[in-house]
Amino acid sequence: MRRTLLATLLLGCGLAIASGPASAIQVMVTSIDKNGDGTATYHFAVRTDPGETLNPGSDFVTVYNFGGLVDGSAKSPSGWGFSSEEFGRTPTWHGYPAVLPVDIPALNNITWTAKRAIPGGSMIDGFTATTRATGTMDGQYSAQVTRTAQGKSGKQAVIGQLTTPAYMAQ
Repeated sequence: MRRTLLATLLLGCGLAIASGPASAIQVMVTSIDKNGDGTATYHFAVRTDPGETLNPGSDFVTVYNFGGLVDGSAKSPSGWGFSSEEFGRTPTWHGYPAVLPVDIPALNNITWTAKRAIPGGSMIDGFTATTRATGTMDGQYSAQVTRTAQGKSGKQAVIGQLTTPAYMAQ
């Protein structure tokens, strides 16, 4: 009896560990090009989880504290819009922030907003932005996506880390 109970508990724990946390949208830096004029161009990609979509006008990705942004340097893939604001667009729930990123005043935040529906399980690249900052550091991003589970849809907020320009050197 004890062996059966122990085996069941171990199997249950193993399945719980193997399942891991739920997946979510990921924003990553795919490369950083050092340019001849002393600037650096960051190349980003966005990967959506199969259970989430990006809806036009409401879902977005923000990279915080992208110091030294070169005006007019940002590029977006087809179906995406770009904006840069001092205070980054952050996911909210009933008017309150759903995540709490470090957002430093006077540093640009860069946001890409879906202008067309982006299906789940997609990998999108072609996001770029150029900075005058020469160093890198661990920074943050947030995203708002639409998650569908058990036939119901709702907004999901995500926060994560990625490499960003070192604003301390500014």
